[in-house]
Amino acid sequence: MIHALFAAVLLAAAPEPSLEGLYAAIGGGGSLLIVPGDNTFGYDAELRVGYSFNPMLQLYLSGSVDGGTFSTGHFRSEQVLAFVQYHLLVKPAVMVYGRAGIGASLSNDVTPGATAAGLAAGGGLGVEIAVAPNLFLAPELFYRNANLSARGVSERLQTIGLELSLVYY
Repeated sequence: MIHALFAAVLLAAAPEPSLEGLYAAIGGGGSLLIVPGDNTFGYDAELRVGYSFNPMLQLYLSGSVDGGTFSTGHFRSEQVLAFVQYHLLVKPAVMVYGRAGIGASLSNDVTPGATAAGLAAGGGLGVEIAVAPNLFLAPELFYRNANLSARGVSERLQTIGLELSLVYY
């Protein structure tokens, strides 16, 4: 009983995490990759670096990789997007957010011998769960869309997935 009371007092006395300043995250997960006429399960990895202006608003660059094996072979694309993230709920132990971004996507798998490039956009809904001061575990449901083209060949890639990230403020 005394140990539990002591732990509760320590937790209550711990400083609230600052949600202003550097924002960084790393994560990965599984996804469903969709191209016209085909789809497959695949993987996703993402790295984010930016700035948190206040507990509600973050702005950051995201670099991500999506890949999988379609009936025609392996496919991988990379995206670099600028995101704005907004917290719909901010509590000390849990936060709920939505995010949206726009940028560019690249892939060497659209047409042989050429790098396809194009406009990309993405978004997500997630929950950040406090695991330590300024450190959160964040499961997220995300969506990405990329329109890739090279040498007259175009491909539209849509990705829907679930990602688990470690987030630092």
